[in-house]
Amino acid sequence: MAGALVDAIMKHIAEIATGGVVKGYRWVKMLRGVKKEVERLERNFESIQDVLEDAEQKQTVEKNVECWLDRLKEVSYNMEDVLDEGNTALIRLQINGVGNAPLFKRMVRSFISYFCFYSRVARYRHLAVTIKDINKELDELTKEKDRYQLIKREVKQPRRVESTSLVDVSKLHGREEVKKDIMNKLLCRTSEKGEDIQTISVTGMGGIGKTSLAQLIYNDDEVRTHFHKTSWVCVSDFFDHVKIARAILGGLDQDPTDLHNQNSLGILLVKIREKIRGKKFFFILDDVWTDREEDWEPLITTFRSGMLGSRILVTTRKESVATVMKSSHKFSLERLSDDVCWLILNQITLEGTKNEGDKTFQDIGWKIVKKCQGLPLAAKALGGLLRDKTREEWENVMNSEIWNLNLAHEYIFTTLLLSYYGLPSAIRRCLLHCVIFPKNYEMWIDIDLIPHWMALGYLNSGENSEKELKGDEYFKCLAAHSFFQDFQKDEHGTIY
Repeated sequence: MAGALVDAIMKHIAEIATGGVVKGYRWVKMLRGVKKEVERLERNFESIQDVLEDAEQKQTVEKNVECWLDRLKEVSYNMEDVLDEGNTALIRLQINGVGNAPLFKRMVRSFISYFCFYSRVARYRHLAVTIKDINKELDELTKEKDRYQLIKREVKQPRRVESTSLVDVSKLHGREEVKKDIMNKLLCRTSEKGEDIQTISVTGMGGIGKTSLAQLIYNDDEVRTHFHKTSWVCVSDFFDHVKIARAILGGLDQDPTDLHNQNSLGILLVKIREKIRGKKFFFILDDVWTDREEDWEPLITTFRSGMLGSRILVTTRKESVATVMKSSHKFSLERLSDDVCWLILNQITLEGTKNEGDKTFQDIGWKIVKKCQGLPLAAKALGGLLRDKTREEWENVMNSEIWNLNLAHEYIFTTLLLSYYGLPSAIRRCLLHCVIFPKNYEMWIDIDLIPHWMALGYLNSGENSEKELKGDEYFKCLAAHSFFQDFQKDEHGTIY
């Protein structure tokens, strides 16, 4: 956040410091101190900007640095207010300006402007005093940056990501047998009758690979052929009957525009019943948290309208959900071995590169793999972080102080935090913007993401077409670092 503000502020300051639109106005001479303070402000911000990259990384382990950044943000907000006020005043002066107007108009405008002259001067004196106060705060922040030993780091430039980086390269390392078993239950290959409508649950901790496994099963050609109707629903922790019913219908060839304003659960359930009656369906309910039987009863009752042999697959972190859903078969995913995590990491980082087979990289890689604690998402995130990096950068990741954070209950967060700070600041800014979207929100990159990034000035390029290309590259970079998952393309090739 501080980096984004400082970037914008430095751009405005540069315009002011060069004289810009205020040049030529007679009363500027009365405010000679303004230019000096602006130049001092520019030097202060440049000095601080040099160490922002270091400060943003250190704030996770050093409370003093975190407080320092918070104070810088506050100063940046104040400076934005000053710039807005100054720009507004300058626009007014341009509108009433006396530059190249004909003589008569200049005389009239000058006469009218005379009565506003002293109020303008007072306004700019106020701005000068405010800038001076901000400079005092920045002077103190500049001294403190030296006290906290903040150093200048090389700012990472976004790397062009090949389209193949969007492929789930981890495939099914370590999950082949469980996929085979689940497929047998789905397709009734076992000796049991299995002709009734059954629920299969996949449980495990966050980052263990439940959703990835479910996706591979859902998109399997045999599954698509075996079932007449399929639908994928991301349930999440906030249970909403209407949202779930809409999502199911959306996967059953129902036009989404017909559902947008439909808030009646009863009508939606009737539509689902009509769609699945006499059909063998397969529904995946992903990331289920609700274990209250009464919450599920209306949906379960509706599902019974389907043909015998239909299946429901549930992924959840909670064993109690599997019980409430009356699962006929329960699969609990365990942590992967270090050997399997190494396969994932090696495939992403070293295979097909000049460092493939380099023993030094392999030795460091094995030490890093042990920090994955058997979580495939951790191995993938670290793989995205380390790809195309030098041996020294691998060692920096291995020895990072972030590993010492007290985040044992959410270990995967530590890995993603490392990956986050491995991104260029321009891309980090785009990622932070995504907090405006609800959890598990299905977004379209050409509607929800790139236009927003463009409007906020995060894609600094020339033409809009260039900005769109840069936005696409930023998305691919974030996806390669495992910050976006479950993405796919529609029939037109648009990613969502």
